Amino acid sequence: MVSILSRGFGHLVRSLAELSFTPRTSCNNLLCGVSAVQCSATRWFSKTHKSDDHLKRPLTGYIRYSIQQQPLLSKKYPGAKITELAKMIAQEWRGLPASVKEPYLEAAKSELKIYVADLKKYKETLSPVELQALREERKHKRSKRIIIRKKRELSLLGKPKRPRSAFNVFMSEHFHEAKGASVPSKLKNVREDWRCLNDSQKQAYIQLAEDDKIRYENEMKSWEDQMIEIGREDLVRRKKKLQLAKLKGASKMQNFKGTLKHMDKSNKFKEGKNASSITLENEE
Repeated sequence: MVSILSRGFGHLVRSLAELSFTPRTSCNNLLCGVSAVQCSATRWFSKTHKSDDHLKRPLTGYIRYSIQQQPLLSKKYPGAKITELAKMIAQEWRGLPASVKEPYLEAAKSELKIYVADLKKYKETLSPVELQALREERKHKRSKRIIIRKKRELSLLGKPKRPRSAFNVFMSEHFHEAKGASVPSKLKNVREDWRCLNDSQKQAYIQLAEDDKIRYENEMKSWEDQMIEIGREDLVRRKKKLQLAKLKGASKMQNFKGTLKHMDKSNKFKEGKNASSITLENEE
């Protein structure tokens, strides 16, 4: 939830601006605050009315609470960053009793029912081609969200940054002093400057890139060992997985050989014992 807010409250405010509210937005009472974010189901369509103008999913109870609390906390902590405010709101939400959360959740639940009904009606107006395009679009967005969540998770787990190329090293050193008023123009000029370098001039940046690769490999080995220790083998690279599988296989084989040796010793002991008993019987 914090990550949603970390992407910026601007998106939420823009979404909220498309919805209609009751006039009691300045009320300090918590229930009045909930009614202030009660949204009309008739304004779920995109403001720009695109060709694939489909319904927008209504806000969740937590997002409603976040939108209400963010301006209050901004005034209380004027120097706080958006991410810091998001963490505060998330902590507050987790600490709220169920009775206080209920109005927000109920408002979201009631609008979700209306949304589901309106979505069904909307889909009935689409042709098979448009329905397929809608499915593909949602599939693409879902895949994009999964990738973003994966990257965020790896960042939180401290995964080392990938090594820079020789050009990236050059760009980091010369981007700020490059000519151009905009970022694209600066990038274009940096690329031109890189092309103009001869092989000997590029060699220094190539060497720095090679050093960065060594740094990355060393950091990745340490990081992957940590991931294996905490049970996250799914995050390690394929070659590391193969090494791990070989080690596990060797360990299993060693244990198996040890078991066979133990069984062999046990069998020999039993055979010796049986032979001794037979000899005693013969002597008697």
